[in-house]
Amino acid sequence: MKKVVVYGGLLALLLGAFLAIQLGHAPYPSVHSNSVERSSSPTTVTGSHATASFISPKLVAKPDDTHSSDNKRVPFRLDNRVRDKFELFIAEHSEKAPLTVKLAFVKSSLLTYTEETHDYAVGLFARYVDYKVALADENVEIDTVNFSLQDIRIKLDERVDIRLQFFSQNEYDYLFGQDEHTDNEALSRLAIAQDDTLSRAQKKDAIIESLEVASDRDAFKPTIDIHKIKKIKQQYKDNNSRFSAISAEFGDEVAQRFVELWSEQEGWEKKIEGYRLYLAQLNNNDVSKEAHHELLREYEEQHFTSNELKRVKVLVSRKDPL
Repeated sequence: MKKVVVYGGLLALLLGAFLAIQLGHAPYPSVHSNSVERSSSPTTVTGSHATASFISPKLVAKPDDTHSSDNKRVPFRLDNRVRDKFELFIAEHSEKAPLTVKLAFVKSSLLTYTEETHDYAVGLFARYVDYKVALADENVEIDTVNFSLQDIRIKLDERVDIRLQFFSQNEYDYLFGQDEHTDNEALSRLAIAQDDTLSRAQKKDAIIESLEVASDRDAFKPTIDIHKIKKIKQQYKDNNSRFSAISAEFGDEVAQRFVELWSEQEGWEKKIEGYRLYLAQLNNNDVSKEAHHELLREYEEQHFTSNELKRVKVLVSRKDPL
């Protein structure tokens, strides 16, 4: 379908929050489905687009086997999976004009939904297409880099207003309710990221805590887990204690992997520090330039591989912290 764009708020908001402090689809809640009865033009729809968007199935010739497949058709149900089904159908017809997409859905739905619910399914899909076209024409893109928190709230409210021009409140809840919930959670995290009274560490901890109880927490589980492991490393100074703490939370395999990694890091840090000490001692000794060069070369060959030596020279020359 041409010129159809949806600007979602959740991903941009989350990205903005994490970038601000330099650190989907959310799972749907359990909602009981509603069976929708026949309605050629749902009276619950508000806004001027509702009637115009409806396409009568009479405008599309029914396939010859429609009646023979009645036993295969199911009632159209308004539930929290409808939007995904609509988006999938639109994606499969992405190069077609909106009207062509609507007509294609009519043909498809004749073989999918029962006669009692077919008209409503067609009408709802037509309004959803019109909504996407309207959304693409409106300036509701959210810029978390240049927008203030209040600006983002205003844009989200504008998007809600556009949606309610095409859908009833009940339809809105099923189609966009989860989006609204996760957007509000993301706004809360963005507010934390923009709170000047908090330190960077406090912001990070507060955002991680909010992710642990968020409706979309499964999507951020890797981030949450890594944060927990870093906290354990900070809390315990020896690897045995770290292993026990990580093992209790994530199992022995994960604990062993991180302890080995930290042991390697500590070994590398000791090698860097040893190199710095040797270089300082060598610089303080009264030796010729040639002897200095030869002694340093021997030390480097004894303690480092060629690739390690490249890293060492960069670190030492920049005096980077370990």
